[in-house]
Amino acid sequence: MGIGNSLSVAGIFAAFVWLHEVARTFRSLFWQGVQRKALHLSRPIGIQEEVRVMGARDRLVDSAIDLMRRYGIAGTGISQLLEHSGISRRSIYLNFPGGKAELVTEATRTAGKASSAAIRTFTAGADLASCIAAFPAMWREGLIASDFAAGCPIVAAALGRAESSDAADVAGETFTEWEQILSDRLEAEDVEPETARSLATTIVAAVEGAVVMSLATRSTGPIERVGRQISDLVAVHTRKTPAASAS
Repeated sequence: MGIGNSLSVAGIFAAFVWLHEVARTFRSLFWQGVQRKALHLSRPIGIQEEVRVMGARDRLVDSAIDLMRRYGIAGTGISQLLEHSGISRRSIYLNFPGGKAELVTEATRTAGKASSAAIRTFTAGADLASCIAAFPAMWREGLIASDFAAGCPIVAAALGRAESSDAADVAGETFTEWEQILSDRLEAEDVEPETARSLATTIVAAVEGAVVMSLATRSTGPIERVGRQISDLVAVHTRKTPAASAS
Protein backbone atom coordinates (compact mmCIF):
# COMPACT_ATOMS: atom_id res chain seq x y z
CA MET A 1 0.00 0.00 0.00
CA GLY A 2 1.54 3.37 -1.00
CA ILE A 3 1.91 6.17 1.44
CA GLY A 4 -0.36 8.36 -0.65
CA ASN A 5 -3.24 5.97 -0.03
CA SER A 6 -3.09 5.79 3.73
CA LEU A 7 -0.55 8.19 5.17
CA SER A 8 0.25 11.70 3.94
CA VAL A 9 3.43 13.58 4.75
CA ALA A 10 1.34 16.23 6.48
CA GLY A 11 -0.31 13.46 8.48
CA ILE A 12 3.04 12.18 9.64
CA PHE A 13 4.12 15.59 10.88
CA ALA A 14 0.70 16.12 12.46
CA ALA A 15 1.04 12.83 14.34
CA PHE A 16 3.66 14.33 16.63
CA VAL A 17 1.57 17.44 17.26
CA TRP A 18 -1.53 15.29 17.75
CA LEU A 19 0.13 13.06 20.33
CA HIS A 20 1.43 16.07 22.23
CA GLU A 21 -1.96 17.81 22.25
CA VAL A 22 -3.88 14.64 23.12
CA ALA A 23 -1.58 14.04 26.08
CA ARG A 24 -1.96 17.65 27.22
CA THR A 25 -5.76 17.56 26.85
CA PHE A 26 -6.04 14.20 28.63
CA ARG A 27 -4.00 15.47 31.57
CA SER A 28 -6.11 18.63 31.76
CA LEU A 29 -9.43 16.80 31.66
CA PHE A 30 -8.28 14.16 34.11
CA TRP A 31 -7.19 16.65 36.74
CA GLN A 32 -10.30 18.79 36.22
CA GLY A 33 -12.25 15.64 37.04
CA VAL A 34 -10.21 15.11 40.18
CA GLN A 35 -10.88 18.68 41.21
CA ARG A 36 -14.64 18.31 40.68
CA LYS A 37 -14.61 15.15 42.76
CA ALA A 38 -12.74 16.96 45.51
CA LEU A 39 -15.38 19.69 45.58
CA HIS A 40 -18.14 17.07 45.72
CA LEU A 41 -16.47 15.40 48.69
CA SER A 42 -16.02 18.76 50.43
CA ARG A 43 -12.29 18.11 50.66
CA PRO A 44 -11.10 20.60 48.03
CA ILE A 45 -7.96 22.09 49.53
CA GLY A 46 -5.61 19.12 49.56
CA ILE A 47 -6.61 17.72 46.18
CA GLN A 48 -6.82 21.13 44.55
CA GLU A 49 -3.24 21.61 45.65
CA GLU A 50 -2.41 18.27 44.00
CA VAL A 51 -4.14 19.46 40.81
CA ARG A 52 -2.03 22.63 40.84
CA VAL A 53 1.17 20.71 41.50
CA MET A 54 0.49 18.18 38.74
CA GLY A 55 -0.22 21.00 36.29
CA ALA A 56 3.09 22.57 37.23
CA ARG A 57 4.87 19.25 36.70
CA ASP A 58 3.54 18.93 33.15
CA ARG A 59 4.49 22.50 32.30
CA LEU A 60 8.00 21.97 33.64
CA VAL A 61 8.42 18.81 31.57
CA ASP A 62 7.11 20.54 28.43
CA SER A 63 9.47 23.47 29.00
CA ALA A 64 12.42 21.19 29.65
CA ILE A 65 11.83 19.33 26.38
CA ASP A 66 11.65 22.56 24.39
CA LEU A 67 14.75 24.04 26.03
CA MET A 68 16.73 20.81 25.64
CA ARG A 69 15.93 20.77 21.92
CA ARG A 70 17.34 24.29 21.60
CA TYR A 71 20.14 24.54 24.13
CA GLY A 72 20.97 21.01 25.20
CA ILE A 73 21.01 19.90 28.82
CA ALA A 74 24.00 22.06 29.76
CA GLY A 75 22.23 25.16 28.46
CA THR A 76 18.95 24.32 30.19
CA GLY A 77 19.28 25.91 33.60
CA ILE A 78 16.85 26.46 36.44
CA SER A 79 16.51 30.16 35.57
CA GLN A 80 15.63 29.35 31.98
CA LEU A 81 13.12 26.72 33.11
CA LEU A 82 11.45 29.19 35.48
CA GLU A 83 11.16 31.86 32.80
CA HIS A 84 9.96 29.49 30.08
CA SER A 85 7.39 27.63 32.21
CA GLY A 86 6.25 30.48 34.43
CA ILE A 87 6.53 28.11 37.39
CA SER A 88 7.93 29.08 40.78
CA ARG A 89 11.28 27.78 41.96
CA ARG A 90 9.54 26.03 44.85
CA SER A 91 7.43 24.04 42.40
CA ILE A 92 10.50 22.64 40.67
CA TYR A 93 11.81 21.04 43.83
CA LEU A 94 8.33 20.09 45.00
CA ASN A 95 7.79 18.10 41.79
CA PHE A 96 11.40 17.10 41.20
CA PRO A 97 13.29 16.77 44.51
CA GLY A 98 16.39 15.84 42.54
CA GLY A 99 16.31 19.20 40.80
CA LYS A 100 17.37 19.73 37.22
CA ALA A 101 18.88 16.26 36.77
CA GLU A 102 15.61 14.57 37.72
CA LEU A 103 13.55 16.97 35.60
CA VAL A 104 15.57 16.47 32.42
CA THR A 105 15.44 12.71 32.96
CA GLU A 106 11.64 12.82 33.11
CA ALA A 107 11.57 15.16 30.11
CA THR A 108 13.70 12.69 28.14
CA ARG A 109 11.44 9.81 29.15
CA THR A 110 8.31 11.74 28.16
CA ALA A 111 9.73 12.81 24.81
CA GLY A 112 10.95 9.27 24.15
CA LYS A 113 7.56 7.71 24.84
CA ALA A 114 5.77 10.23 22.63
CA SER A 115 8.27 9.70 19.80
CA SER A 116 8.04 5.92 20.05
CA ALA A 117 4.25 6.10 19.94
CA ALA A 118 4.42 8.36 16.87
CA ILE A 119 6.85 6.04 15.10
CA ARG A 120 4.57 3.08 15.75
CA THR A 121 1.57 5.05 14.50
CA PHE A 122 2.89 6.28 11.19
CA THR A 123 4.87 3.18 10.28
CA ALA A 124 1.80 0.99 10.79
CA GLY A 125 -0.16 2.27 7.80
CA ALA A 126 2.35 2.00 4.95
CA ASP A 127 5.46 0.17 3.86
CA LEU A 128 8.56 1.29 5.74
CA ALA A 129 10.42 2.53 2.67
CA SER A 130 7.61 5.02 1.99
CA CYS A 131 7.56 6.09 5.64
CA ILE A 132 11.31 6.75 5.60
CA ALA A 133 10.91 8.71 2.36
CA ALA A 134 8.52 11.04 4.24
CA PHE A 135 10.90 11.72 7.15
CA PRO A 136 12.68 14.66 5.46
CA ALA A 137 9.43 16.59 4.95
CA MET A 138 8.52 16.07 8.58
CA TRP A 139 11.87 17.28 9.85
CA ARG A 140 12.07 20.12 7.33
CA GLU A 141 8.96 21.69 8.85
CA GLY A 142 10.39 21.57 12.35
CA LEU A 143 13.86 22.75 11.37
CA ILE A 144 12.63 25.72 9.37
CA ALA A 145 10.00 26.67 11.97
CA SER A 146 12.71 26.85 14.65
CA ASP A 147 15.15 28.65 12.31
CA PHE A 148 17.45 25.63 12.62
CA ALA A 149 17.67 26.05 16.39
CA ALA A 150 15.72 23.01 17.68
CA GLY A 151 16.74 19.40 17.23
CA CYS A 152 15.97 16.10 18.89
CA PRO A 153 15.65 16.13 22.71
CA ILE A 154 16.83 12.51 22.86
CA VAL A 155 20.11 13.44 21.20
CA ALA A 156 20.43 16.35 23.62
CA ALA A 157 20.01 13.97 26.54
CA ALA A 158 22.48 11.46 25.10
CA LEU A 159 25.12 14.20 24.86
CA GLY A 160 24.40 15.51 28.36
CA ARG A 161 25.70 12.66 30.49
CA ALA A 162 27.89 15.02 32.51
CA GLU A 163 24.76 16.90 33.58
CA SER A 164 22.46 13.89 34.05
CA SER A 165 23.64 10.34 33.59
CA ASP A 166 20.09 9.09 34.15
CA ALA A 167 18.79 11.18 31.25
CA ALA A 168 21.56 9.82 29.03
CA ASP A 169 20.62 6.28 30.05
CA VAL A 170 16.98 6.96 29.16
CA ALA A 171 18.13 8.32 25.80
CA GLY A 172 19.98 5.06 25.19
CA GLU A 173 16.89 3.06 26.08
CA THR A 174 14.83 5.21 23.71
CA PHE A 175 17.20 4.68 20.79
CA THR A 176 17.06 0.95 21.49
CA GLU A 177 13.27 1.05 21.50
CA TRP A 178 13.24 2.88 18.15
CA GLU A 179 15.55 0.23 16.74
CA GLN A 180 13.21 -2.49 17.96
CA ILE A 181 10.11 -0.82 16.50
CA LEU A 182 11.77 -0.47 13.09
CA SER A 183 13.28 -3.95 13.27
CA ASP A 184 9.89 -5.48 14.00
CA ARG A 185 8.39 -3.52 11.12
CA LEU A 186 11.11 -4.75 8.76
CA GLU A 187 10.62 -8.34 9.85
CA ALA A 188 6.91 -7.89 9.13
CA GLU A 189 7.99 -7.08 5.57
CA ASP A 190 9.94 -10.36 5.38
CA VAL A 191 13.41 -9.02 6.13
CA GLU A 192 15.62 -11.52 7.98
CA PRO A 193 15.89 -10.73 11.73
CA GLU A 194 19.65 -10.06 11.79
CA THR A 195 19.45 -7.84 8.72
CA ALA A 196 16.37 -6.10 10.10
CA ARG A 197 18.19 -5.24 13.31
CA SER A 198 21.24 -3.86 11.49
CA LEU A 199 19.09 -1.89 9.10
CA ALA A 200 17.04 -0.44 11.96
CA THR A 201 20.24 0.74 13.66
CA THR A 202 21.37 2.32 10.39
CA ILE A 203 18.07 4.16 9.99
CA VAL A 204 18.12 5.63 13.50
CA ALA A 205 21.80 6.60 13.35
CA ALA A 206 21.54 8.11 9.86
CA VAL A 207 18.41 10.15 10.50
CA GLU A 208 19.55 11.47 13.87
CA GLY A 209 22.99 12.30 12.48
CA ALA A 210 21.43 14.05 9.49
CA VAL A 211 19.30 16.20 11.78
CA VAL A 212 22.43 17.30 13.66
CA MET A 213 24.15 18.10 10.34
CA SER A 214 21.12 20.08 9.18
CA LEU A 215 21.21 22.13 12.36
CA ALA A 216 24.94 22.80 12.01
CA THR A 217 24.74 23.76 8.34
CA ARG A 218 21.38 25.52 8.65
CA SER A 219 20.21 23.51 5.68
CA THR A 220 17.66 20.77 5.10
CA GLY A 221 19.99 19.23 2.53
CA PRO A 222 21.54 16.60 4.85
CA ILE A 223 18.21 15.22 6.10
CA GLU A 224 16.76 15.24 2.58
CA ARG A 225 19.71 13.36 1.08
CA VAL A 226 19.84 10.85 3.91
CA GLY A 227 16.09 10.31 3.71
CA ARG A 228 16.31 9.40 0.05
CA GLN A 229 19.26 7.06 0.51
CA ILE A 230 17.84 5.27 3.53
CA SER A 231 14.46 4.90 1.84
CA ASP A 232 16.13 3.33 -1.20
CA LEU A 233 18.19 1.06 1.05
CA VAL A 234 15.09 -0.16 2.87
CA ALA A 235 13.33 -0.70 -0.46
CA VAL A 236 16.18 -2.97 -1.61
CA HIS A 237 15.60 -5.24 1.38
CA THR A 238 11.81 -5.11 1.38
CA ARG A 239 11.55 -5.19 -2.42
CA LYS A 240 9.01 -2.35 -2.36
CA THR A 241 9.27 0.91 -4.27
CA PRO A 242 8.84 3.88 -1.92
CA ALA A 243 6.15 6.37 -2.80
CA ALA A 244 7.49 9.81 -3.63
CA SER A 245 7.39 12.26 -0.74
CA ALA A 246 6.37 15.87 -0.99
CA SER A 247 9.17 18.39 -1.37
